[in-house]
Amino acid sequence: MAEPKTTTRDRILEVCRVLFNERGPAEVTTAEIAQAVGISEGNLHYHFRRKEQIVVALFDLFEAALDRAGTPDPDLKRRAEPHRDYLAGWFNMMWEWRLFYAAGIYRLAPDLQPRLMQVTDHGQAHVRRVLGELVDDGVLYAKPAEIDRLVVNGWIVASYWIDYLRSRQGVQTITRDHIRWGLAQVEALFTPYTVARAGRAARFAVKTGAF
Repeated sequence: MAEPKTTTRDRILEVCRVLFNERGPAEVTTAEIAQAVGISEGNLHYHFRRKEQIVVALFDLFEAALDRAGTPDPDLKRRAEPHRDYLAGWFNMMWEWRLFYAAGIYRLAPDLQPRLMQVTDHGQAHVRRVLGELVDDGVLYAKPAEIDRLVVNGWIVASYWIDYLRSRQGVQTITRDHIRWGLAQVEALFTPYTVARAGRAARFAVKTGAF
């Protein structure tokens, strides 16, 4: 079967995703977008009259990417470190769509705020379900209340670590190394709940009479 033909609109969105990831929508002009796509500004405005419309169209694709990241591969449970692979999938998605994790993006398209709330609820439900399955399969050791805290705290760190790097450490350009740093911060939240760690803690408690 032949691959679907890439349309001008598709090319505009892909170019904007790359440019907005690198510099943010406010710093990219429509002239730069048109030049990068290889079309006139008039043709660009035919597809998107305002930059806000581009951001909204990109959010549609971002929402689909979030759904894919939240739904793991069927063989996830058979991997050596399934929770780590699942988290890595989320952070790879964030790398591809990091423009939506930057401060100020939703001021450009304020109508996206309600949709962001819905996407967040849907994404957290995905994570809560997968973590519950990992507990059932003996990969993680955590009570339901602990799973809830993991989901919320992990989401907070995952959502705001880019802003932290920029505001606290003066990082202006996010790289793959920074992505790995962010993943490590979230992984640290899960370490006490891995079965191997929980087993060591229980053995230590018994040995020292903590029980």
